[in-house]
Parts: sequence; C-alpha cells; structure tokens
Amino acid sequence: MAEARIGVRVAEDRQSVTVELGPVGGLSEPITLDVEQLTKIIRLLGQARARMVEGSEKQVLDGKTVDTVNDPPWHIQVAQFDGSLLAFDHPSYGPLAFALHRTDIASMVQVLTKHLQLPADQPEKPS
Repeated sequence: MAEARIGVRVAEDRQSVTVELGPVGGLSEPITLDVEQLTKIIRLLGQARARMVEGSEKQVLDGKTVDTVNDPPWHIQVAQFDGSLLAFDHPSYGPLAFALHRTDIASMVQVLTKHLQLPADQPEKPS
C-alpha cells in the first residue's frame, strides 16, 4: 500500500477544519469542512474500520493504555434486549452508544460498587 500524507488544521475561529490527504511527495487537494461534515466523515471512517475488523478477535483492554475522556456527558437506559444502553458524548467522535447484555452490566455494577467502597481520599485516577 502506498504511503500517504495526512494533514488536519483547525481554523482560528474553530468553525471549520481543513483536511489534506495525498501521496507522500505528490499533490493533494485540501478540503474545508464544518463540524457536521467532519463528524460525518469520522462516522463513515469508523464504519469502514468496523467492517475491516469484523470477524477479528475482540481486543482485551486489561493492561492497555487507552485514550481517556474525563467527565463526559452520559446517559443510561434499558436496551431493546435484556440489557442496557450506555451512551457518552466523546469530544473526538461525538455521541457513542454501547448496548450491553445484563451479564456485562452486572459485572460492571460489581466493579463500580467495589470502587465506591474505596476511601474517598484516594487520588482519582481513571482506569
């Protein structure tokens, strides 16, 4: 696969972003997008990535470093199946929702209950 050069520049007024994609050493055509257009491209790229990894073994997150968002807006509701829907507004990706089965929710509740039993004076550190 050919090497690509990718550039992203947010406008000073933060109302648009200029994206430039092209071959290394070749010509590219910059495109300017507003936040809705950028969000749509992020969603489409995410869908493409999901298709690429479809059928692959799910990655275990224990012990891995992941990007952390502190104090995101969130929402929880009963899902259409025996489970719950957890939604978060991610600053990079926009609103994301996760449908989790009852057994996963029960495991999360156990872990979070243990967290709440820890002394409150411990330094806060997302895991």
